[in-house]
Amino acid sequence: MSLPNVFSFRPSILSRLVVSAVLVVGAERVLAADWSVGVGAGDKGIRKISLIAGWDREEPLWQGQKWHLALRHEVEWGIWRIRHASDAVEFGYSPVLRLIRPLSTHAGRLFVEGSIGVRLISNKRLSPDFGMSTAFQFSDMLGIGYQWGTEQRTTVGVRATHVSNGGIKKPNHGVNFGQLYVQRTF
Repeated sequence: MSLPNVFSFRPSILSRLVVSAVLVVGAERVLAADWSVGVGAGDKGIRKISLIAGWDREEPLWQGQKWHLALRHEVEWGIWRIRHASDAVEFGYSPVLRLIRPLSTHAGRLFVEGSIGVRLISNKRLSPDFGMSTAFQFSDMLGIGYQWGTEQRTTVGVRATHVSNGGIKKPNHGVNFGQLYVQRTF
């Protein structure tokens, strides 16, 4: 398996500024992040492996008696293995809302999560007859998961993700992924 040529991707000035801002603002946070590894499968036989650096907002956005709403930030780097086309590299940022339900004082906790993020994709041609019209994409995600251990430092989850350009340019086929991930906070 050969890795995709990431140097053939030439992002616009705006996308470079966005990525630079995320890296500068988030550099301190990423060093203290939790890390996830995800594997998934998508439309047209596309397979994906990703590395995600995430960090949580310290205070919940909302606190109920049994549930609370948390905000986390995730920076994702992924490789799409594409049959009959060159592989693609994905880079993006997503603010993730998590609705969390602790099970008891010392047990784990369940959550549902969702986000709308942004992505840059290095290869727009996904097969001889299927492609994406722009390198800039949006990423919509819904997921469920479970956290356990000391301070809930270990997480396993399942996500359904749709990546498309949101109608910016035609065609706007998009790609759907199912993804399983494991996360560990250090």
